[in-house]
Amino acid sequence: MPKETFLNLPPEKRELIEKRAMEEFARLPYEQASLSRIVDTCGIAKGSMYQYFSDKLALYLYIVELAYEKKRTYVNKAFAAEGGMFKILEEYYHQSYLFSRDYPLMHKVVNNFWESRAQRLHSQLSRGKIAREQDFLKFLTKAVEEGEANPSLNPAAVFFVYHAVGKDLIDHFGEEMNGEFVSQVLDVLKLGLQRREEKR
Repeated sequence: MPKETFLNLPPEKRELIEKRAMEEFARLPYEQASLSRIVDTCGIAKGSMYQYFSDKLALYLYIVELAYEKKRTYVNKAFAAEGGMFKILEEYYHQSYLFSRDYPLMHKVVNNFWESRAQRLHSQLSRGKIAREQDFLKFLTKAVEEGEANPSLNPAAVFFVYHAVGKDLIDHFGEEMNGEFVSQVLDVLKLGLQRREEKR
């Protein structure tokens, strides 16, 4: 996290450092990103950066949090959607897509964070995954209680499927998300692949 000296910088200098760091961490995963490149593009001495952040990890986690803070302003809207579990999921995917379209660098930073294999990020990734799974479990438990979700399914498996589908949906679309296709994908998840006998 940033030191007080960073927070006390003039806004334009602080925003420049954030912008250049965002570009670097969007372009490369943590383990390949270079603090030296960031300070070079900012036009400041490397020693100055250590007055603002203790190390590359502190800067990285700050940038990841900035990206997530912005993403939350989008995806939190999904939980105001009416129509039950699948409408909320559809809106969640849609808002995630809008975030990726409006803030592509932040979207890449978030993706790089979750896909990182850096040992230094192990504890942060583990805590983050646990928190996400717990949030989804609350959502799924409510859906089960309201009779929308199958109580016999493994919650961890459900979380895995919906997370994987959501990520691929966002990466699949270009300029505009096809709402009808998203609904059809959700129908596959909702109804499953197994053939059912038609009611007579």
